[in-house]
Amino acid sequence: MKVLLSWLREFAPFEGDPLDLAEHLSDLGMAVEETRVLDPLNGVIVARVADLRQHPEADRIQLVEVETHDGEQLQVCCGAFNMAVGDLIPFATIGTVMPDGMEISQRKMRGELSNGMCCSASELGLGSDHDGIMILPNELELGAPLMEQLGLSGDVLWDLEINPNRPDAMSIAGVARDLAARLDLPFSIPEWVTPPSDDLENGVATIQIHDGSLCPRFCARVIRNVTVGESPLWMQMRLGLLGMRPINSVVDVSNYVMLELGTPNHTYDLSLVPEGHIGVRRALHGETITTLDNRERELVAGDGLIVDSDDQPIGIAGVMGGASTEISSHTKAVLLELASWQAESIARTSQRLGLRSEASARFERGTDWDINALAVERFCYLLNEVTPGGVEVVGEVIDVEGVLPERISVPVRSSRISMLLGRPFEAEQ
Repeated sequence: MKVLLSWLREFAPFEGDPLDLAEHLSDLGMAVEETRVLDPLNGVIVARVADLRQHPEADRIQLVEVETHDGEQLQVCCGAFNMAVGDLIPFATIGTVMPDGMEISQRKMRGELSNGMCCSASELGLGSDHDGIMILPNELELGAPLMEQLGLSGDVLWDLEINPNRPDAMSIAGVARDLAARLDLPFSIPEWVTPPSDDLENGVATIQIHDGSLCPRFCARVIRNVTVGESPLWMQMRLGLLGMRPINSVVDVSNYVMLELGTPNHTYDLSLVPEGHIGVRRALHGETITTLDNRERELVAGDGLIVDSDDQPIGIAGVMGGASTEISSHTKAVLLELASWQAESIARTSQRLGLRSEASARFERGTDWDINALAVERFCYLLNEVTPGGVEVVGEVIDVEGVLPERISVPVRSSRISMLLGRPFEAEQ
């Protein structure tokens, strides 16, 4: 589990030496395997693509005219073809030392001079995407240092080892809560509100839980006027630094909420869910479903299953959604699922099918069913923020309970706690 200091600060006012904070995290049972202060990337600036043309001697290389802050244009040889004239890109100037230690110098490629390097997110240590050059938002300042423009200069990234008994630490908010308690700092979760629409026409979904032991709580909501596009760069940066590849605005918001609150979720194209109905039941032996990776999966009795109004499988509970209801560029309305699942069932199904993911890793440990509705609100708030013109959130959160876990009260003595923790505590504390 990776956590970013700037993200933790959205829940509590953390300050101090990153190594000292790392020691506190380790003492709390979240062993820090690596502390990385993000490289300021001196010499990497925001540049504009002024012109593109084919390399005369190489089919897989194009010549890029790169414009910097002073209007000067530099020719660069580049093997990526995802740029367009006018795009802003990260540009490593001559003399820049890249995160892998390579120094950028002037050189010739098949007879053409290259005066710097157009950079991918992977080359900058800002994500795993190495398939193309990183395209920046148009509002960034031309010629300005890249990391300053991204707000990442000096940020800290920790890589934590989270044991199976710490499901609470599988989220940014969970880590922040524990660290804030350790440092006696105020902790709070912001209030995320998106005003709902009263127009319920074509927007009402229904949830039916047939097996309450499989699904303690299922929250859902319909969101209309959705435009599937790119998520903003700040979101892409956070996802990339925490090891997730940005896909599109809907998927990115889904992953962002999972990382932030520890609550995996799933989105369906509402037009592909008959009558907007979702059922939850155990699979019958031999039932099959084609999952999002376009593979047909054969289920066994007892696997968790999500079905439509015709009782046809549309998802493997807590593991992977079905291809038949996948979000696409044509999606205009989304049915959001935010459910909790029986941990043992998800672990068995995931292991047997060989489907391991960030979501299943959290469900196997056990997620906090008590914050499902809050996570729905967070998803709606973020999707509204990243969608041009906003979205329409329909009605209130649909909230259906199965068999909720028993709330257990543990009587303790303050003297016993003081003895175990090595410092005095009053009963009020």
